[in-house]
Amino acid sequence: MKKLFFTVLCTSLAFAGFAQNDAKTLFESGKAKMSKYDAEMVKQQTRQQFDSALMCESLLGGYADFCDALKLDTVPETEKNGTPKIDKKTGKQKVKTKYSKEIVGLISGHHNDYSNIGDIAYSRADYATAIKAWSIYKDLPKAQFLGSARPAALADSTYAKYCYYVGVCCYFSKTENMKAYESFATAVKMGYPDKVAYDLLKQYFQMIAIEYLDKKDYDGCESFVNNAIAEFPTEAYFVMFKGVIIETKTNDIEQAIELYKKSVEMDPTLAQGYFHVGRYYNNKAVNTMNADENKNLTDEELSKLVNPYCEQALPYLKKAVELDETNAEAKRQLQWIEYRLGM
Repeated sequence: MKKLFFTVLCTSLAFAGFAQNDAKTLFESGKAKMSKYDAEMVKQQTRQQFDSALMCESLLGGYADFCDALKLDTVPETEKNGTPKIDKKTGKQKVKTKYSKEIVGLISGHHNDYSNIGDIAYSRADYATAIKAWSIYKDLPKAQFLGSARPAALADSTYAKYCYYVGVCCYFSKTENMKAYESFATAVKMGYPDKVAYDLLKQYFQMIAIEYLDKKDYDGCESFVNNAIAEFPTEAYFVMFKGVIIETKTNDIEQAIELYKKSVEMDPTLAQGYFHVGRYYNNKAVNTMNADENKNLTDEELSKLVNPYCEQALPYLKKAVELDETNAEAKRQLQWIEYRLGM
């Protein structure tokens, strides 16, 4: 039994040794990279020629090494006789760290520098690097792993601004659609004033929803849209798009019409919403006219059945065309409705 305990203990200590060696290697690597950044930063501040690419590479590389080192920086504590020192509260072996305090201090101490290299990367059209740098900058004050070393919280307006910046980089790099959507969503919710953020939020909402629909992942799409509506309950476009999902999933506009109607009640300027409602009544008119049971009706008799739907479609299609003159299908349906009504 003693031999088994000794073997387990040695294995545990050996693993801890390997982890500490890795932690030490990563700590020293991260520190060296941070020093390279600091040297270039001095050149930048004193208006000397500096290597902007090296600055970005070094600071982000140092950050990555430090984060990896923190995961490995644990030293199991033992009693004088070599047995594990047990924490009475948790019942687990106590551990201590060797490099973590200095690591979190260095990460936190460079907080503003992540904003700096985000600016540098953006000016070089290196959007992937800018996304990483600005994401770290805005999120470090909330990083639990920094403990009491966390930087001071950003003002809401500042946090919203950097969320917008991250979204814009995603837009220019044509990558990370979900990250772009979430960034713009946060910026809008926190009051970012530029209307472009709101427009891009809706654009990315539609892109992601269509990606789900293209994959026929209707449940995933509906979940995404429901979450968006929960976050933005007054956004008529999201409500309308939920109707599009349901209609696409069921191939039945009857299942979606109430959402289309609700969307134009919420936003009287929503051209697509008006088109969908007008399309619903237009389809009713066409289906009634082409129904087998109505084939032998006179024009007068058919008009009595068809025209009420045409009259319901008319104001919605008119409004759809008025709000969006580029909607060729709305124009075509409106022309047919007006012809049926003798206009």
